Amino acid sequence: MEIIYTVAIIFTIWMCLDCVQRKEPFVWIIIMVVLIPIGAVAYYFTVKAAGGTRKTGKMFSFPQQAKEIDTEETLQFKELINLYHKAFHYEKLGHLYLEQKKYDLAIPSFENAIKKDPELSEARYGLAKCFHAMGDHVKAAEVLEELIKIDKKYDYGNALFGLAECYRMTGQDDKALAAYQAVIKAHRFFKAYHYYAYLLDKNGKKEEAVNYMKKIIGFSKDLPEYKLEKERYWIDEAYKYLRNNGVEMA
Repeated sequence: MEIIYTVAIIFTIWMCLDCVQRKEPFVWIIIMVVLIPIGAVAYYFTVKAAGGTRKTGKMFSFPQQAKEIDTEETLQFKELINLYHKAFHYEKLGHLYLEQKKYDLAIPSFENAIKKDPELSEARYGLAKCFHAMGDHVKAAEVLEELIKIDKKYDYGNALFGLAECYRMTGQDDKALAAYQAVIKAHRFFKAYHYYAYLLDKNGKKEEAVNYMKKIIGFSKDLPEYKLEKERYWIDEAYKYLRNNGVEMA
């Protein structure tokens, strides 16, 4: 029994220290001290194992979402924002949250950056990526449209390509065709060629679609090995499309 009691005391102290480090409500420490070791066990499963404080107003319930815990980097940028209120700091904080896939936190950071510096392309691109990742392709397109006005070649054409994708996924075929056409005029993105041809076919321009699928095959002949592997899927899709339409390629 003495060993069990000692373990209970050690466990309770550990949980109390964790509570202080996390800056959890002081009431937890009172509970853990009074209800040894039940209070410590409750704290462990309710807070520590879940990664933060449960936000329901009911101390022992188990809801869906835990409190966000900032990293050292995000805390540093939050401190810089409080001190200087610079667009650059908002943008960097947004990208940290974007990397962590915390899109709901990244979005306001990017929006604040854009308010302070409308020419900050990095913030607009990050904001568009958030909306795209969340499946809101309409908003992503709106953000990318503004970005393209500032820099049509942003991210080596990937921003324009992203805009074309958003148009396609929201059923705006005419806008998608125009955007894809602008992409393939400057870049050999096989995926862009594929979907440009796909939309041409969808709009009754079969012959043009076939020609663009043939271009994918033709361009692939000159690709280095590493690039060939990267584009393999779209090359295979082009062959498949051509076969399905009675066109044989050597």
